[in-house]
Amino acid sequence: METDKKLDVYYHGRLVGTLAETPDKRIAFQYSTEWQKTGFSISPFSLPLRNDVFIPNERSIDRFDGLFGVFADSLPDSWGGLLLDRYLQSIEINRGDITTLDRLAYIGKSGMGALEYLPSKEADYDLDNIGLDYDVIAKECENLMSARYSDQLDMLYKLGGSSGGTRPKVNIKEDNKEWIVKFPAKTDPDISGRREYDYSLCAKDCGIVMTETGLIPSSVCAGYFKTVRFDRVQGEKIFTITFAALLEADFRSPCCDYETYLKMVRVLTKDNDSDKKQMFKTMCFNVLTHNRDDHTKNFSFLYTDMNGWRLAPAYDLTYSDTYWGEQTTSVGGKGKDITKKDLIKLGVGAGLSASYCEECYLEIAEKTVMLKPYLTNS
Repeated sequence: METDKKLDVYYHGRLVGTLAETPDKRIAFQYSTEWQKTGFSISPFSLPLRNDVFIPNERSIDRFDGLFGVFADSLPDSWGGLLLDRYLQSIEINRGDITTLDRLAYIGKSGMGALEYLPSKEADYDLDNIGLDYDVIAKECENLMSARYSDQLDMLYKLGGSSGGTRPKVNIKEDNKEWIVKFPAKTDPDISGRREYDYSLCAKDCGIVMTETGLIPSSVCAGYFKTVRFDRVQGEKIFTITFAALLEADFRSPCCDYETYLKMVRVLTKDNDSDKKQMFKTMCFNVLTHNRDDHTKNFSFLYTDMNGWRLAPAYDLTYSDTYWGEQTTSVGGKGKDITKKDLIKLGVGAGLSASYCEECYLEIAEKTVMLKPYLTNS
């Protein structure tokens, strides 16, 4: 299945630029003339606002399917990717015939953040949750993961085909807000939804900014975790980019340090004190609560014309481990046996006072005691 090997990128109805496939399957990008005059750099470290044809390096083929990270952010991860593959199979399209640009075209206007891709191959769908039975959806997700088949594939694809992350999830509308609802993966315990909800409550109590969260009741498990999308505010799409995309980094491997994250916050937000404190708090929280899945895709920045670059609310805060038994993101070069001194040193290096860092750490250490049952029983 061949495309014209080009795809236009839009933001709030304005042409940002054009993507084009090169002979070696990398995806080049060029800003439109108008965007160069009136827009912003959508990836400040890789795509400065100038009249160049940008071509990603060869590593992008393995990391981002030949794309720059900012566009790869629009593609679904393993769960959404599985749904897209099964959807294409259901309409008799061979997965091997689909190019990276085809995949972006199938995402169309439904990807994370605010970038849209035209011409679109996206199917029409409605996120309204009227009549949804979440226990049924969870069972269908389980069927699809185990047997690679579900009688409700069309529904799952419409509700979750653009989803990021590894765990099954759907996007819904409720109370004029757009939510993400998560379901357990095969290896997750029945309490995973309740656990992530409790983590979110504790994180907020520690002063970490998150969107509204909730727990959907279930008759088969402890409930399903839901959270309001921070890239959708009162119907408006908010430009979002992950740290992985900004750094063109492979989120699947431990490649970064919180020192780098704090430096990024200082550079992009122009040393915004509130965002530096948020990054420091999240770092302490992750270390103290055994959230080791703190990879580069689990942190993001938002951009608006009014506020410029700001750190996105925290997300994916829950108990998690790695097969190597360390944090995915290191603290001053250390992935385990991280001390209060290690954490405070990074905070001070980012321009926060030692007294603030000490007080903040002690407060989080005290408040996260409520999560101890999850740490001892997981």
